[in-house]
Amino acid sequence: MKTSAPLPLFGTIGANLLLALGYMLLGLLFLPTGLHEQIVPLWLPAGLGLAAVLRGGFRFLPGIGLGSLLINLVIPALNYPLAAHHFWSALMIATGATLQTALGCWLLQRYGADPTRPHRDQWMLRYVLFSGLLVCLLNASIGTFAVTFFNQSGGSQGVLLDMATWWLGDSFGVILGTPLFLSFTGAFRGTGQKRNWILPLRLSSTLFAIVLINQYYLSHLSGLLKQSFEQDVQLVDARIQMIIQQNLRDLSRLAQELNKETQVSRDDFHALVAPLLENNPALRAYSWDPLVLRSDRDAFEQWTREQLQWPEYSIYGESPETERVLIPVQFVEPMDANMAALGFNLYSLEDRRRWVWLAQTRGEAVATEVLHLTQAPDEPGMLILQPVYRLVGEGLMQSQRQLQGFVVGVFTIHRMLEAVLIGNSVQNIELRVSEAGQPPFYSTTTEDITHQQDLHQVFEIQLAQQVWRVEALAGPDYLAAHPISQAQYLQVLLVGIGCLGSLLVLSMHNREQQLEARVQQQTDDLAWQARHDDLTRLQNRKGLHETLTQLLSGSDAHFALLFIDLDRFKHVNDSLGHQVGDALLQTVAGALSQQMPDDLKLFRMGGDEFILLVPGGQKRAEAEAKGVLAVLENSFPVAGHRLQLTASIGISLYPDHGDNANNLIKHADTAMYRAKGRGKNRYELYSADLTTDALNYFSLEQDLRLGLHKQELVIHYQPQYQLSDRSLCGYEALVRWQHPEQGLLGPDRFIPLAEETQLIVPLGWQVIELVCRQLAQWRKEGVNTPLVAINISPQQLLQADFIQRLNQIVAEHELDRHLLELEITESMIMQDPDFVIRQLQRLRLSGYHLALDDFGTGYSSLDRIKYLPLNRIKIDKSFTRDIGRNPKDEAVVLSTIALGHSLGIEVLAEGVETAEQSAFLQKHDCDSVQGYLFGRPQPVEELSVKPSVMSVNE
Repeated sequence: MKTSAPLPLFGTIGANLLLALGYMLLGLLFLPTGLHEQIVPLWLPAGLGLAAVLRGGFRFLPGIGLGSLLINLVIPALNYPLAAHHFWSALMIATGATLQTALGCWLLQRYGADPTRPHRDQWMLRYVLFSGLLVCLLNASIGTFAVTFFNQSGGSQGVLLDMATWWLGDSFGVILGTPLFLSFTGAFRGTGQKRNWILPLRLSSTLFAIVLINQYYLSHLSGLLKQSFEQDVQLVDARIQMIIQQNLRDLSRLAQELNKETQVSRDDFHALVAPLLENNPALRAYSWDPLVLRSDRDAFEQWTREQLQWPEYSIYGESPETERVLIPVQFVEPMDANMAALGFNLYSLEDRRRWVWLAQTRGEAVATEVLHLTQAPDEPGMLILQPVYRLVGEGLMQSQRQLQGFVVGVFTIHRMLEAVLIGNSVQNIELRVSEAGQPPFYSTTTEDITHQQDLHQVFEIQLAQQVWRVEALAGPDYLAAHPISQAQYLQVLLVGIGCLGSLLVLSMHNREQQLEARVQQQTDDLAWQARHDDLTRLQNRKGLHETLTQLLSGSDAHFALLFIDLDRFKHVNDSLGHQVGDALLQTVAGALSQQMPDDLKLFRMGGDEFILLVPGGQKRAEAEAKGVLAVLENSFPVAGHRLQLTASIGISLYPDHGDNANNLIKHADTAMYRAKGRGKNRYELYSADLTTDALNYFSLEQDLRLGLHKQELVIHYQPQYQLSDRSLCGYEALVRWQHPEQGLLGPDRFIPLAEETQLIVPLGWQVIELVCRQLAQWRKEGVNTPLVAINISPQQLLQADFIQRLNQIVAEHELDRHLLELEITESMIMQDPDFVIRQLQRLRLSGYHLALDDFGTGYSSLDRIKYLPLNRIKIDKSFTRDIGRNPKDEAVVLSTIALGHSLGIEVLAEGVETAEQSAFLQKHDCDSVQGYLFGRPQPVEELSVKPSVMSVNE
């Protein structure tokens, strides 16, 4: 038999290491095909080892031994901490696998039975016998002995069945796996025959079918087993409940018997509890603990000494000074094993007092927490306190229950639960029992054992006011020992079919090249998908980082990053849907890609964010930024719409603005936000000041969140006057922020920030609360409560529960709703006109005044305004300030006054600062005004014009 050319020493070592790794990984892959932890019925690594030695020679035997050693160390390590016996067992199995492979290779070479290069006509029978059926008995014997008597691995079906399974697994691996791996080798070398691909295809199909049927059966078996396990767990649960209820019934019966006696003697108590102690292994003792007044202590001790015939009896452990009773252990059975408990005062320890109080309060049995008993310090136990009451008084109506004491059961939990497992027909189920939030106090398994996740259930046990959490887990032998587990019979059939199928197709050839090409294609596809965006087909964030890494490490050439963010793209998704948004992104990406030069690269960062990589310096970057803005000036036909976008672009330069990818992207992002903040549809070049501004912005945001929590907002009030008689007609509430470090901040410093960060809603509610509180204070002081105007943000008005919550706040302060004037802006109406109109109508019907603020600046539709239930229109100060200087602004003011009067709506002019403006407005019948001429916004305590005190007649 010809073998491959000799390899250098280090090449041989590397090949053996690779073989060992393949052996181990293949073993892990086929490990789930069996029930036993280390005995697998479809053991393909045996075929890999024989194929390697047949083609590479006996120098690959160390790789087989090492691979077998590793896999047989990994398998127990998945479930247990490795110990010395695991190593010796793995070494024995590795030795058996090496000897088995060497013997099989020698016999196949000796008798010319190489499955893909046979030299004799009768090679098939010799191949089956020498490679599989006979030779595989060697490691089956050694391996079964090792895992049975050294490792004691879970899942055993008995020594003979385990040995048969091992033998079948190795035989299957050799008879089917060896030609499969050899066919791969032949296809890799490329013999030039067109039929090379058929052999591995058919062998692989046979292997796949066998594994699929086996796994399907095991999956079906697992389902049946899960149902059976659930039933077994229910039996365990029922058994535990039965034992607990029996003990509680025993305690209840004892209490009923004891309440019949005015004074319990030792003989009476012994007669009552003796039958209960006989057949209850979990029960350690019963005790009678009566209530004893401090004044009766001596008499009680004397009488108890006589009953026990024990002169040393006395009560020990004192009750708190505030308590006048003792609850001592008077009698305990069996007495000899529990003498130390006699005389112990339950009321002397805090936890006992708590349990006594709970039992007395509930009037029923109470179990203590798990504790270590004096009678069994190494085993967790518990006490169950059953209160004993006696009816005192004559007659049904005059009698009442009086607590006489407690009958206490002392239980060993281990013995109680062991009685459940021993007395139950269920086997190989392990339990872990714990109290809430505590480690298990009872466990039949170690923490290191890993069980099947499907065979694991948790249920709770209610025990006299205590709750136990019980985990039921299938033991390692549960599957193999279960009556429904008959997988070995099907696996025998599958091994036979697999071997027969292998023998039928051994004359075919390998198609490994096609498989490799397919695998390579899939690898390339996955690599492409990992670096590209599925929607736009552009490279994604990962592709950008890889490109930047190459640029930064490969040369010192200058380049720029253009961070492109589409303006108001969210509105496209919200109004037209995400499908239209996705189509728009595809269209924009295509348009940008077509227009840009070949040396530019466009990446999609996610959402509506793109990055353009531009070679060169600042001049080239700014030119390309202008080009991007120019492309976006065009409208894009998408899904029947013609959509036009703008973009905000931030530019960072290498190396001026960073020497790594993260900094360059971050700085370009920062510059983009500057462009967006300056009106959008523009580009900005990064500077260090932007980072400082961003930090300051972030710091101010955090301060605002904290300021809202600490209620640092203050309200300044600007008076409003009727022009007809110059009388005070109301105030406008204007919010200020008393910053702890920066002092008093105007709304221009924090309102835009609040709107962007969605803090405007809690801020708005805090303003409403402050105004309502001030109105309530004015009313309490007996002053005429004025109308107060409050600005309402769009986010707040569009809340579904806005009116309900507003009504609640007003009601809490006992205010009339007409005292509040809610100011909205024209831009708010444009966001959702129909909803806003409905919301305003409900507010008007609820009794609130409504005003349209900054009229004339929002381009609102007059057709919609006529449907708004307004009380007042406020002329924006941008028109008022040019009265006497700009006839166009005067025309707008006059038109607004005429519009308001024609609709029956009051008109107020803002920003009145001169007498000339006031005279003009009064001449043309403007109803009311506000501005610096009449009063500046001031805190309530500094108001120059305050609401007047009510007269007596008022």
